[in-house]
Amino acid sequence: MAGSEAAIVLGAGALSVAGVAFALLAATMARRITDLVGLIGGIVMLLVAITHLAPEALEAGGQQLWFLVGGAAAGVVLELIFRVRSKPSESNVRFAAWLGVVLLAIHSTLDGAIYTAVFWHGEGSGLLASLGLILHEAPEGVVAMALALQAGLRPQIAALVAILASSVTTPIGWVMAHAIGESGHGIMQAMFAASAGLLLYVGWHLIAGGWRSLKASKQA
Repeated sequence: MAGSEAAIVLGAGALSVAGVAFALLAATMARRITDLVGLIGGIVMLLVAITHLAPEALEAGGQQLWFLVGGAAAGVVLELIFRVRSKPSESNVRFAAWLGVVLLAIHSTLDGAIYTAVFWHGEGSGLLASLGLILHEAPEGVVAMALALQAGLRPQIAALVAILASSVTTPIGWVMAHAIGESGHGIMQAMFAASAGLLLYVGWHLIAGGWRSLKASKQA
């Protein structure tokens, strides 16, 4: 079973790298599409959070709903703290982008850990759950690249940061889960739910920020 887990986790990481490479190609062809990529990335992130992350967190039952709501509420609080009523400052945009990168890295780490926990309950359910992991890894790489670009990094550096955040962290989570054992499953589920809630906020923030930037560029 460990061999199947390793192959799935490494395959998911490879798809994240492919997503980053695609986004890097777009960035090197035209850096000015960063706002559009960020907008698309926000849409993808929000859809993934609504259709995949939040339902998966809620399926665990218990207190996961409160951790999910708490994560989203924390994002709203951050929005209220760093919001600028007129045009968002460059520093606030970069802060939000770095926050997204960190949250994405945490979530990607938990991905590897949570799917390992699913394998502990049964290989069949683990394989089915891993299908969702693999399917959303490529868009996750694109989102990570868009966030890194919005953070103000050069395309090559942004690609490295995106790979570290979306790809390398998944096998790290897998290794951590095996090292911790089943005793840490509850903590990982709570962190997964909270990160899903925060990513709901980040996805919406990217959509709103990208839309404002595109409107401003058209009016200029």
